[in-house]
Amino acid sequence: MSAATLLPERTRRRVQLLAHSPALRTALRRAFAAAGSDLVLSLESTDPQAGSGPAGEMRPTAHVLDTDLPGMRGLGLLRQIAGSDPNTIVVVVAPDTAEGRAMRTEALEKGAASFILKPAVDEPLAYRPIAEEITRVLRGKAPPPRANAPRAPERPARMGGREAAPPSQTPRPRLHRAPPQVLVVASSTGGPQALITLFSKIPAASVTVPVLIVQHMPAAFTPILAEHLSRATSWRAVEATNDEALTSGEIRIAPGGHHMIVAQSGACRRLKLIDTPPVNFCRPSADVLFVSAAEVFGRGLLAVILTGMGNDGCEGAKVIAAAGGAVFAQDRETSVVWGMPGAAVAAGVVDKVFPLTDIPAAVQAAMQGVF
Repeated sequence: MSAATLLPERTRRRVQLLAHSPALRTALRRAFAAAGSDLVLSLESTDPQAGSGPAGEMRPTAHVLDTDLPGMRGLGLLRQIAGSDPNTIVVVVAPDTAEGRAMRTEALEKGAASFILKPAVDEPLAYRPIAEEITRVLRGKAPPPRANAPRAPERPARMGGREAAPPSQTPRPRLHRAPPQVLVVASSTGGPQALITLFSKIPAASVTVPVLIVQHMPAAFTPILAEHLSRATSWRAVEATNDEALTSGEIRIAPGGHHMIVAQSGACRRLKLIDTPPVNFCRPSADVLFVSAAEVFGRGLLAVILTGMGNDGCEGAKVIAAAGGAVFAQDRETSVVWGMPGAAVAAGVVDKVFPLTDIPAAVQAAMQGVF
């Protein structure tokens, strides 16, 4: 039996990695294991039912934030993550380049506990000293005990991707928080019909925020999907165009062959279409949209992950959760393929899992601030 299994959960720091680097993930696992068990890489389970402790223990108490996230480059998320939980610790890693080194001051000003430069080679051995330094920072930067800290009511405790009952086993009351400012939806295999089912049961008048969709399909078919959604529902759905302003109460679909991101300049929020390389073999990618939207909207973001093959959206959902947003997912039974929603559920970053037919009511309740 390892030392890790002997420590009570409350004494262990759960660390969420927000990075696309498998090498860094591997190096951190090894460094944490060698350090003696008070650190554990959180949200790494492949078992949706893995959580079994008291409510709240699945929440990460620290984050390792890579400045290179899908479709993004910078520190815009840092303030969102630090603001979503004042007790969280954020270690920022950035490329060992002139641009990366220039981020140090900004990172520390925005609340990073430490700023570490990473190697250019994405191999576990190259990341070993970085992981060891992160370990030293996390072990020497203990936050106040979470039991004594005020708990923000925005996010339910995560337990295998579902809300966890408190130790008394009494049902958790529905949470009230500020209504979302944007709704982002991701889907792939089986997605077109799921999208029609979803939005045919959500009156357009009940959602007064922009709705952004990433559906994996070739460029020739995204205009057809927009047309079908407009005909089958009360919504106006169109393909997004570059540099257009976000439009409340309407649907914008990422065109095939382009990533769609949310960009902010001053008070103006606009959609941008970019041709950067595919992410998760996809362009458009849900991860790219989710990360950019989390940077702009933070806790004012609601994401829905529908049926689809692969794991696109999972990394972005981790970023949304860290920034204080909410994530819903379609359940296994009603999904054509439970790849995308299942990956997010297994990662522990989904607030609620629903059959497809129950998601419309959940979205409408969320728009009233009830989650």
